[in-house]
Amino acid sequence: MTSSRSIRRVARVGGLRSALLLVVAASVWSTSACSRAATADDDRLPGRSRPILQHDWPHPRDMPAAASTFAAPPAGAALVTTATGLRTFVVEDREAPLVRITAAMPLGRLYEREGEAGAAEVLARLLTRDRRSGAPLSEQLEDLGTRIDVEDDLDLTRLTLDVLPEDWRAGVTLMINLLRRPELDRAFIAAHRAGAGYVAVTASVAGHTFRPKVELERRLGGYPLAPVDAGTQVRNDAVAALAARTLRPDTIALGIGGAVPRSEVETLLRDLTAGWTPASDDRPGPLAAPRAAGAPAVHTIDDPSLEGWIAIGRPVGPVPDDQRPALAVLTEILNVRLNISAREIRGLANKTSFESPETANGTGLLLVRSGGRTEAVAPLIKYSLDEIARIASRHDRITDDELEIAKGILALGKWQGALEGALMAPGTYAVETVRFGTTDRLMRWPEAVLAVTADQVKEVAAAYLDRNAMATVVVGPLDRIREARHPRWPVALDDITGPAARAQAGVQ
Repeated sequence: MTSSRSIRRVARVGGLRSALLLVVAASVWSTSACSRAATADDDRLPGRSRPILQHDWPHPRDMPAAASTFAAPPAGAALVTTATGLRTFVVEDREAPLVRITAAMPLGRLYEREGEAGAAEVLARLLTRDRRSGAPLSEQLEDLGTRIDVEDDLDLTRLTLDVLPEDWRAGVTLMINLLRRPELDRAFIAAHRAGAGYVAVTASVAGHTFRPKVELERRLGGYPLAPVDAGTQVRNDAVAALAARTLRPDTIALGIGGAVPRSEVETLLRDLTAGWTPASDDRPGPLAAPRAAGAPAVHTIDDPSLEGWIAIGRPVGPVPDDQRPALAVLTEILNVRLNISAREIRGLANKTSFESPETANGTGLLLVRSGGRTEAVAPLIKYSLDEIARIASRHDRITDDELEIAKGILALGKWQGALEGALMAPGTYAVETVRFGTTDRLMRWPEAVLAVTADQVKEVAAAYLDRNAMATVVVGPLDRIREARHPRWPVALDDITGPAARAQAGVQ
């Protein structure tokens, strides 16, 4: 487990994240670095009275901060396993205002076998739609005053619902019935046709349906990295086969936390799962890796939106276990650098983010997401690629501040947040159990993160962040984007695409 000394070492940075982001701007972008982007006569931001990045704020290490005393609920003590193999993490907190029930299952495109393309999406929809028999799910949820939230990834689907403490039995019963007795409506399956993978230009900028991400997946790797093509029909037997492998008590994991009596939860789970057949030897199979793609390029998609949206990335996977902590630290450092470059210094976007896959074996897309006004699109691409090239360069240095901030975000921010009390920890344990079989990796994660060195970060940056291997998708009003010039950073889209990439412009 993580030592208290190690936790104290990052507590000051991990607990002061917003202040740290601005301090990193000062440490990463020195005055000499800024001078490369601005002339001696152009050292002030519009509307500002002070030179870029000049400030007199104290460093976070000089600010008072108590050592972290956080302790995650013990996963082993929380685990309940029924005779049929259903693993459930129960964390009791009588003071909690709600009970959260989470179900995690190995349901996603990477688990689909030959002839099953698109079946995972259909099965997830069938689990959460009104049935032809019995009380409609929508009415049951209305009676409980709740809804089911569905989160899906390449290798996992998670269902979550919150209920009042007095309704915990009804909530648990509802969740088990959805998973144990799915209604595979043959008429619905026969009529279903796959969608585009997104519902609007941006849909959810932070989610899997961000259109530039989906389009980039299609151009880089295709299925199963990307959703199946729009209009694809799924066979009934494909959905039935996937359900038979996935919806079994020993492949699913539950998390139940809040104002629930643990002993009564155990009794209810035993009754609800009695006779539920465990999986046979035909368990969910090994994860597939994305296939290789052609030469990276800039792909443009014309859409009559008000702004332009971009995704820059490449497929990876599997990622060796010993590289995962360093890749996570790299992700946080590059996130900060991208926001300093695009938002803090140049004001091009509200947010520019970098993400790495969280699947069981690391398969997925390394991705930069951003978007902004039409005149900001080309500069956003240029400066994002510049940051990718910089962090991968052997001449670049990861500063001590950057390293400690990234570790604090991971060990004291994201990890602790995912295990914060009875409403969060059980669901996190369930997801981890489905992906890795146990929670051992999760509990060792802070220690692994704190041990990452700057040299290890540079090694994974060099291995995964080759600027020339990155492809870009731009979605937006192309004529306006091509004509637009930012008054301060006048980069043109044609300056970035080049002749070869321009030949692919307008691909729909």
